[in-house]
Order: sequence, then structure tokens, then C-alpha cells
Amino acid sequence: MSVQNELRVTIYALRPSLLDDLGLIPALRSYVEHCVTSKGIEVEFTIEGEQRRLPSEIETALFRITQEALNNTLSHARAHKVQMDAKFGDEGVDLTIKDDGCGFDASETKAKPKGQALGLIGMQERAELLDGQLEVVSKPGQGCCVRVHIPTTKV
Repeated sequence: MSVQNELRVTIYALRPSLLDDLGLIPALRSYVEHCVTSKGIEVEFTIEGEQRRLPSEIETALFRITQEALNNTLSHARAHKVQMDAKFGDEGVDLTIKDDGCGFDASETKAKPKGQALGLIGMQERAELLDGQLEVVSKPGQGCCVRVHIPTTKV
């Protein structure tokens, strides 16, 4: 791989160009279409409130958190359906990603050594860097629900 190609891959990893070109919701829809529904998983995506462009760091964090949650669904959940909800409020943005997969013991996963739950830790850190909160709710046999709230009042 050439240096130029490596640089392009690195830049994309930091902030997908879809976010710049389209904004958060269209970028998420594109990601879902290309990476989730193409694998046979049904996705329902609802939006509440006035959809708007957000500061780039918020859009990037929400995109990456959603991407990690969906990658976990694809890799581990054996899910058939995902429900995604985005709520744009005056004080922040709430995003929920819920699947009907096999689930897992969330408390047990949080207690694992750092190297074994990097995806969940990364999602948590992304939310906290923006004064947000992330909650992962899951039990074996009951799917998984990832909820994130990122305030927009400080930007």
C-alpha cells in the first residue's frame, strides 16, 4: 500500500467523509444499507425532533458509537432485526441501537480485563469525552440495547 493510500485510510478512520458530505443521519443510513441490511438484518430507523447538522466531534462520536454497536451486532448477536432511534432535542442528541439477538451479560463484560472489551470501552470513552452518557443493557437471550446521550448545549 502506498503512503498516500495509507494516509487516506487513516483520515477516513478519523472522520468518515460521508459525515462531511451528508451529515450524521444520511451517513448512518448509508452505513446501515451497505454494512447491515446487506447482511440480511432488517433495520428500522426512526428520527424524532428537528434533524440538524451537529459539530463535527459530536457527529463523529455518534457515528463511531453506532458503527461499533452495529459491528457487535453483526459479529456476535445473531440478530434478525435492529431498531435505531435518533432524537434531536434542544439540549442534546439521544441515539438508541437495539437488536433482537442472543444478548450477553453486560455486567460480566464490563468486568473483563481492558483488552477484552475494547469496543464497549471505546464507545464509553467517546461519549464521556463529550460529557455524554452511554448505557449498554443486555442479558443472555434478550438482545442488546445501546443508548447514548450527547449534550449539545456546551458547543
